[in-house]
Amino acid sequence: MKVVFNSREKEAACTIFYRDGFSHCKDIILYDSERYSEYDVALFMTYKKDLEDLKEVKRRYPGIKTAIIDPRGSWVAPYLPYADFLVVDSLEMKDFWAFARKPIFEYVEYPDIGVLPKNHREKEKIVIGYHGNKIHLECMYERITPALEQIAEKYDVEFWAMYNIADLGQWNRLLPKKIKIRHIQWSKERYHDELAQVDIGINPCFIPVASGILQKRKSLFRTKGKNMFNESPDDYILRFKMPSNSGRIIVWGLMGIPVVSDFIPSALRCIDDGEDGLLAYSSGGWYQALERLIVDHELRQSCADNMKKRIERRYDFRVQIENFLKFLSQIFPEGL
Repeated sequence: MKVVFNSREKEAACTIFYRDGFSHCKDIILYDSERYSEYDVALFMTYKKDLEDLKEVKRRYPGIKTAIIDPRGSWVAPYLPYADFLVVDSLEMKDFWAFARKPIFEYVEYPDIGVLPKNHREKEKIVIGYHGNKIHLECMYERITPALEQIAEKYDVEFWAMYNIADLGQWNRLLPKKIKIRHIQWSKERYHDELAQVDIGINPCFIPVASGILQKRKSLFRTKGKNMFNESPDDYILRFKMPSNSGRIIVWGLMGIPVVSDFIPSALRCIDDGEDGLLAYSSGGWYQALERLIVDHELRQSCADNMKKRIERRYDFRVQIENFLKFLSQIFPEGL
């Protein structure tokens, strides 16, 4: 079975992450757009030009099996007729695209930074770190930012944030107060050079619920009747992006850094709370989780070590690629 992976957006972060993983498989050829007639399966990233290529390839070579990789928004739906299957990076994305009625393979992408050694010890100053999109830093203000501020009142901590400052601008809204913040321009090299020095990683995922959504919800309850759905002020209302995944958690694990994460579905599949990381939602939950790791270097070490073992078992590139090839043989039993 010959498989080709193509994208016109070769320097986009998501493309790099998938390319890094697929490069571990000799059966997947990277970037060959000239010889589609020689391949059984063609994989396309979810960028507009890539999807137009998918459409054209399916028209010219109807026998080739095609896939859309990482469909990050509903705008991709018009291209579904040209794809035989989908490759998604999380349970969240898998559930969203279930309406397509197509085979779906779940593959968690992340940068190929290798496995870094990390020995945790008692320290006076603790560095708490973040890597990812700038938007999640701004969305921390309701729950995580107050926890960081309270932690900084009791412990000597710094906060390091690595994100794409060049493209998105520097994070300057709703920053935590009374804590030293270091802004780091994202690059693959800086995982080793900068982020590996962090003591505790965080994975914020939840997005504040817009007032319009809450107003609509209140109108619904007024229409349906008070307490029809057993509504309580103690209820959780959780909002997170469809493309949410466990990639950022895995990167912390590869660097030997314990992580505290919002408990989105992907995080619950990746973290056994207290064993290989910690989970939280409320400010109190985040404060408690961060404090546990700050005061206990042995817990930091055990969580980091256990996460590395989990990654090796489930998320290692070779494990995921082997499962992907099995998936292809199952959905195309004729052997292509």
